Amino acid sequence: MSQFSRLSWSALSAWVVAAAVAAFPTWELWRERLDLEEFTRIHGEADQIYGVVRLYSDGSTLSPFVPLRIDLEAIMKITEDWAVPALVVLLGLLACLGRGEPGVTGRRVAGLLVLIAVIELLAWLYGGRGIYGETIPLFSVGGFGAAAGGWGITQLCLLAAAALVFAASRTVRPVIGDEPGASQVGTVWRRPAAALVDYLIAVAVLGVVVGPVWSLTGLGSGFRMGFGLLVQVNLFQVGTDLEELVILSGLFLYFGVQHALWGRTLGKRLLGVRVIAVRTGGRLGTGRTVLRTLVFPLLAFVPDVGLWCLLAGGLWMFLDPEGRVLHDRWLGAAVVRDRVRDAQP
Repeated sequence: MSQFSRLSWSALSAWVVAAAVAAFPTWELWRERLDLEEFTRIHGEADQIYGVVRLYSDGSTLSPFVPLRIDLEAIMKITEDWAVPALVVLLGLLACLGRGEPGVTGRRVAGLLVLIAVIELLAWLYGGRGIYGETIPLFSVGGFGAAAGGWGITQLCLLAAAALVFAASRTVRPVIGDEPGASQVGTVWRRPAAALVDYLIAVAVLGVVVGPVWSLTGLGSGFRMGFGLLVQVNLFQVGTDLEELVILSGLFLYFGVQHALWGRTLGKRLLGVRVIAVRTGGRLGTGRTVLRTLVFPLLAFVPDVGLWCLLAGGLWMFLDPEGRVLHDRWLGAAVVRDRVRDAQP
């Protein structure tokens, strides 16, 4: 009873309704798929009706935003297929009923739902869903016009769920003693932002520097960054080629070496955060740094289960009393603000 007393019945009802609203796009998606399967079973293959013709591409590009769009599409597919927004809302509710501070948790959940809505829209638009697969320049009049007119049922449901969660969080008074630790304040949005910066840097280096050198040495035709990293690289694929091994090695060195030497990557430097060992407050040892790099980012390249494991580990932060993701909790690590660390005597 004491657990439910932290939320009023109106706030609890708003959270439950928000979960149902956030799950509606996934329900609609699966309903359409079942209808298509039934249509195919009765009338045969429906490729002539639902098929899409795309222009052939060799995957060559120097822009880091092209592979980013491809990889975001892969992530968004998992997000929508398996009702991740609804799962986020339910985990936030459990956190509020547990030791989490309802106001902070509600704002985090609402912000994440809005972010998913925007990313899903931008990935869909920039994916070029036209008959010939043409792309729309993101920062152009056409791009902004398409974004303004591209809001669909998914975006409306996620924004409605975010509004319900945010409103419910505003009706609950903060619980004394449940606020997150000072070291964790301000890192929630900085972590994904730093990961995005690191992704763009790594892709740019691979495509602009390593790729041309690779071609000049005669070892291959260069890296096909236009296919995205998650689609192009398969960690356990039989007959993995040398290009994939170079990409995996480059990513491992980029993240592993910087974390081992300085406790932060270029992206973390820009966003003002670093990785520390919880017990000592210093850098992680070499062994734990290697394990952490194997989990993120290399776990993402394990087919079928890799992205799911990373999503589950990231969502753990809603249940963690200190707001840490699962692999940091497991390794005794934490991501903290630089200014907080420097202010300590």
